[in-house]
Amino acid sequence: MSYNKMSKKNISGLLEISKEEDNFNEKLGLDNRDKIILSLISKHSNISQEEIAKHIKLSQPSVGARIKKLRQKGILHNVNGVNFRIVNLNLAKVDVNSTDTTSIINEFKDCPFFINALITSGKYNLCLFFTAIDLKRLEGIVNHHLRNNSKVKDVELNLVISTTKDFVLPLNINHEDKKNLCDEKCKYCI
Repeated sequence: MSYNKMSKKNISGLLEISKEEDNFNEKLGLDNRDKIILSLISKHSNISQEEIAKHIKLSQPSVGARIKKLRQKGILHNVNGVNFRIVNLNLAKVDVNSTDTTSIINEFKDCPFFINALITSGKYNLCLFFTAIDLKRLEGIVNHHLRNNSKVKDVELNLVISTTKDFVLPLNINHEDKKNLCDEKCKYCI
């Protein structure tokens, strides 16, 4: 009797997962072949359209058309950058509780050490990513631009120790470009 109940519970759980997956695929407008294409490209970024075509039993031009459609929808996008799982750079994740997230993001938009920002929910409403060769520079940026900012209520600086998967982010390494300096041209940055 308990085996039957467990089986029904497992089947019910699987059906629920299947419904969620269907909703996800429907929202993105994906069919099974699109899912396979995305899976293959995410695992093997340099895979050819011809190889994908063999996997899903379509012609290469059909695969090309599907990839083009996925790119136009924003579902498939290439990111060129630095793989932080491999390079020896400090990556800081800075959580901020701010009264004006847009203002904080704009302050860093041209900073060569700034990588990206996420507006989030929870205790902290902003997550910023910075990189630098040394920890002193990261601390200087955080202390000078965030801890002393009247629009910032709380700051937590954490270093990313490792990543499970490749973590590729665009990196601005053109430190000599004058437009990449903050308005204050402070000693903490360059």
